[in-house]
Amino acid sequence: MKKSSLISAAAAAGFFQALPEAFDLGGAVAATGRGALGGSWSDRFVALAARTGQWEFAEIARATASAIPWIFGFLLLFFLASRSPFRWRRLLLAVVWTAWAAASAAGIWNGWHAWQNRVKNPQLVAPVALAETIAGNSRRVFVNPSAMVPVAAVNPALVDASLSPVERATLVQSPTKWRASHRADPFSAVLLTGNLAEAKPLIRHLLDSPDWHVARVDNQGILFLPGGQPDRLESEIPLLESPQERAAYLSQYALCLDAAGQKGDANKRMDDALGITENDFSILVRAASLSALQGRWERARSLAIKAGECRPGRFESEYLLAWSLLETRAFGKAFDLTARLARSHPQDPSTLMLHARASRASKDFTAETAALEQLLQLARNDPASTSRIHLFLGQSWAQRGFPDQAMNHYKLALDGDLSPAETRDIQEALKTIGGKRLKTGPQ
Repeated sequence: MKKSSLISAAAAAGFFQALPEAFDLGGAVAATGRGALGGSWSDRFVALAARTGQWEFAEIARATASAIPWIFGFLLLFFLASRSPFRWRRLLLAVVWTAWAAASAAGIWNGWHAWQNRVKNPQLVAPVALAETIAGNSRRVFVNPSAMVPVAAVNPALVDASLSPVERATLVQSPTKWRASHRADPFSAVLLTGNLAEAKPLIRHLLDSPDWHVARVDNQGILFLPGGQPDRLESEIPLLESPQERAAYLSQYALCLDAAGQKGDANKRMDDALGITENDFSILVRAASLSALQGRWERARSLAIKAGECRPGRFESEYLLAWSLLETRAFGKAFDLTARLARSHPQDPSTLMLHARASRASKDFTAETAALEQLLQLARNDPASTSRIHLFLGQSWAQRGFPDQAMNHYKLALDGDLSPAETRDIQEALKTIGGKRLKTGPQ
């Protein structure tokens, strides 16, 4: 074949493979945020395109960056196949063309699905309104670890470079340490978005603090400002293009209202979202999450099952189903499902912790220890988490009858930031183990 034809074919493969990225606003926002914080060359390229103020350009830039490796990859394959010995040439070209057809077909299929489920409104994927509220703020703003990327995507100046992700993780988990940081260099605002569960201790502290108030809650998170003004919890629902977008906004908003302590309003908004569309996977997952957060486990279980029927095998619905099975005391089913999820997601801390809990409930302490040891490796740079994992490991080894390992983990846990009750429990456990050793003599 002519070189021009092979070049055109390689370009087509890259184009088809990049189609999903061209219709993925959430991915473009994430790439923009990573690029603003440093990131890879492709992320910086997307961030540069986003500076035009048009998210469509960021999507196109991300698709272009995604297409380049495919184009050069197929060019290389075509070149090698066409330069191979004559007796192998036809076979190798057939293999490359088969791979080209498969890659192109997969790209077209995934691109069509991405276009069908395309999100056009930036407010559904980025904290646009929260950032705009404090856009002119020139003083230090605190954002939680998972907020760094989305906040940087809309306003990089709001991300305080003096705090590392590990320091942020410590501060959101310890209000005492957050207060110390605030006294040393005051924060002018607290913007919490992304994974609000990671900031639960800080949210609870600020909601109870007379010197801070909720300035805004919307579908992306919570904004706290200094001062004792009355909390403003209900935000105006923006005009959205379609009923599906309104349902998505309301379901996101419900979770943020719940995080802000407004459970009644949260349930109302989630019911409104389900009233608009009852069979949308994402909304069912959010509804199941809200029920789980509020301890309504039977409802969480039924919603997770319904979400799984919409899209079988998806991690989000299976995780919520496993969690609700555990809380409704279906320990065997919870153990089987969490074991499968832990095998397929070995780097996910929440999954490993859930599997450890299910293992303990099923009295499989060996599996519990293995899950906790794996979790400890993932959390080794997070002192706030490792001390509690050491506590759980001490309990797990003690259940298995290994006093030396249990005592070692209990002592390591005491070096961390535990509650007074947890510290007392560890001290009692160490006394109990020590007493048993005195009775039985040296081992």
